[in-house]
Amino acid sequence: MAVELRKRCGRLLAFFYARVYHDGVSKVINTGIRWRGTPPPSLRQPGDPDFEASRQEAEAEAARLRETTRARGRDTYREARILEAKTGERRWKDTAIANLPDVLKSAPRRRDRAPRWEARKAAAVADFVAWCRHRKIKTALGVTDKAAAAYIDFLQQPDDADRVRTTATIRSIKMIVKNVLSAVLPADKTNPFERLRIETPKDDREIHRTPLSATEIERLLDVTAGEPLIHNLIVTALSTGLRRGDVCRLKWADVDLRGGVLHVETSKTGAEVYLPIMPRLRSVLEACLTDRADGATYVFPEAARRFERTPAYLTGRIKRAFAIAFAKPQEARPAAHDGQPRQDLAQSLPRVIEAIQTAKMGAAKRDRLILILKEYARKRSYRQIQEAHILSRGSISMLLHEAQDISGVRFLPDTPRKGEGIKHAIREVTRANRAVGRRAASLYDFHALRTTFVTQALLAGMSIDKLKALTGHTTVDLVLRHYFKPKGTDVARDLEAALPAVLTRQPEPRPIAALPEGGAPPAAPDPLAEIAARICSLTPDQRTALADLLRK
Repeated sequence: MAVELRKRCGRLLAFFYARVYHDGVSKVINTGIRWRGTPPPSLRQPGDPDFEASRQEAEAEAARLRETTRARGRDTYREARILEAKTGERRWKDTAIANLPDVLKSAPRRRDRAPRWEARKAAAVADFVAWCRHRKIKTALGVTDKAAAAYIDFLQQPDDADRVRTTATIRSIKMIVKNVLSAVLPADKTNPFERLRIETPKDDREIHRTPLSATEIERLLDVTAGEPLIHNLIVTALSTGLRRGDVCRLKWADVDLRGGVLHVETSKTGAEVYLPIMPRLRSVLEACLTDRADGATYVFPEAARRFERTPAYLTGRIKRAFAIAFAKPQEARPAAHDGQPRQDLAQSLPRVIEAIQTAKMGAAKRDRLILILKEYARKRSYRQIQEAHILSRGSISMLLHEAQDISGVRFLPDTPRKGEGIKHAIREVTRANRAVGRRAASLYDFHALRTTFVTQALLAGMSIDKLKALTGHTTVDLVLRHYFKPKGTDVARDLEAALPAVLTRQPEPRPIAALPEGGAPPAAPDPLAEIAARICSLTPDQRTALADLLRK
């Protein structure tokens, strides 16, 4: 509708009003034109001639107001005109902050990104929009240099647990917000996040994955020998340096066993890499070829299915393998249950139910407990019992433990003591606490296998150019900074050959003087007594000359 009439206290106000959109927000402005004559019941209907004449005047004024508001935007009217002159865009429109998530979704992409990264970008933009709403910032031009600095300061504040984000995380969020703002700002409008510099605190150090030595690789492969799925993925990753997604989705079309090479287009960068098939990897591929189903696309079909549906499952299995390989024995060992052997519930179910029926409890609880016991005896998982009987898994666990205590029959798995168990071992082995950061750093995971591949290749003398071609990296700095992490024991021999012999050879032991009888060490020589003895050995003429010299 071009113009409106408004009421106050049930009476029509004397002026026409126009609805305009200023910075993406709807506003109603007084046109300054009074209505005349008799207004109709609805403005969709014509009024008398005087009213229609005044309406035409108000509509012309409303059009002028909308044009002015559209040009003015969030900044001053003069700046809007300058932007229009420089960009060549008349009526350039400011973008509402609330529309930034839609701008992110519609942004053109050169290639598909991982869903996890896309979700991270969407979350960062949504958090920025919420912060702007709290600060009453409504449009993109309203994000000034001061506002951008205030947002970075907000990101650096500790949370309720007194943990702060790492500098790398803050820089990543800044980059995401900066890019989405650049998509909506005029060409000659400087992005307020462009000039911001984020300093790294002293305690904020980057923690990288830890590469494996030859002995550690052998130990990891030994503990996974009974798990073909994880074992094959680890061998492939260590032999090729491919990322998790590229290993899990390795296709038979990329495998040339006769030529002894893999031709893979990496999913992250789109680089084409040609990788030689090492003997250990060849044995894995030949075994998979023997078990290959007709028409199978992927070398590891189970891994490909898991990666598409639940990639965290594979990450957990890999971390578990690291924990079993490198944890202390007492950390990964489950606790004993007072020496009582565990029994199969299917065989001891009558005895357990008999104890439950004689125990003191409500009838409804007894019936529910017996029903859950029968389901558990049928090897049903907690999740299946939960879906069938609409109970939380915590309630199921509590009821089963209560039945175990009442009956005295141990049928549940061992519960680790504090400081023991596989979950504790995974935390201790694969993670490292940060002095700065809201999450622990990962030391051992699937990407640690890629770090191991790069480190071992460089230690063996492979040139950086060849390694870049094998891994699909584009810069030397990226390889050296993130992937080449040799341990001291790995370079001890090279360092020994490089340093001077005075530092690398064992010092010769000094001879120990024989002790006199009585065992006391010889007294230190007296320098004054030695000088006096030498003076006494001089001739009279020599002593006279020495005295003259000392006097001078």
